[in-house]
Amino acid sequence: MDDVAKHRLNQKDLVMNILSLFSEEYENCESGSIWDISISLESIIDKLKEKCNVSYKSDNWVWTQLKRYEEEIGAKLFKRTKSGNEKKSIVISMHSPYINFFQKKHLYINEKIKVANGVYDKINNFAMRKYSSEPIRIFLGAGTLCFHISTIFADRSFESETKYIIHTNNLGVLSELISPRVNHENILVTMPEGDVDPVTYTIIGENNEYYAGHEFDFIIQGTSGIVDGKLYIESAVEKIRKKAILISARGYKILALTKHEFADERNKNTESYGFLSDYDSIIVPRKGNTQSQKKKHELKFEESESLLVPEILNWNYEIYKVNK
Repeated sequence: MDDVAKHRLNQKDLVMNILSLFSEEYENCESGSIWDISISLESIIDKLKEKCNVSYKSDNWVWTQLKRYEEEIGAKLFKRTKSGNEKKSIVISMHSPYINFFQKKHLYINEKIKVANGVYDKINNFAMRKYSSEPIRIFLGAGTLCFHISTIFADRSFESETKYIIHTNNLGVLSELISPRVNHENILVTMPEGDVDPVTYTIIGENNEYYAGHEFDFIIQGTSGIVDGKLYIESAVEKIRKKAILISARGYKILALTKHEFADERNKNTESYGFLSDYDSIIVPRKGNTQSQKKKHELKFEESESLLVPEILNWNYEIYKVNK
């Protein structure tokens, strides 16, 4: 029997592996944006065979699977681009722009998984040192990075004896943590009142008295943009709740980032709600060693390093304490 015994990945794993290849290509090339990258399906098929021990014979079959996955989630992720060679191989790039939650959770997959593991490891280390049998209380905020963090809590809920109470206004997090694969004896989920924003997939509202003085062991959030240490978010309504949590709630505050948030100037459609210095720690992915040139967002991140004290430098992620 051929060594390539597993002929195909399931549809979701196929998509995630292709998105991972885009992240790797972006990290290792000099392109200024992941949207500038195009990869032939012929090349993707070769890399999938090497990486996943699977064999695909047809570009069109792979493209059809990508389209079916998009139909299933109701969001566009990929687009066909013109091929510059004579082989007529299908060439794809990432659809632009990514606007809604279901698109954005597929962006920078490698980086988000690294950071999610960093957040989980930090909390798990706290759990191992904790003497109390009380559950660990966590606020897990809006955004797709927090969604990826929740998938790790879900996947490991039967492995760990640690009990958690996780409060979230992120409907993606909620759907992960109430799924049948979760050990609900170890994870209790609570949520605020408010209205649902279908674009950001969050629960928003101005009634934020709940957070005034409310105490968590960890408060974990992401952000859309960082300019000169100032934090920005797209939604003016979401800003109200995000700021209330950051300023009014008590707990060890972690900002989870891919580094792509760092920029020269703010997007004109964003609202400020706080500062990098409002957090106790930030967790970012550790970049690969093969990258030939630093990206602009990495250079902007380095400008903020005077505020940061290295705490843990893992091969996948970096954890910094924030100087107050």
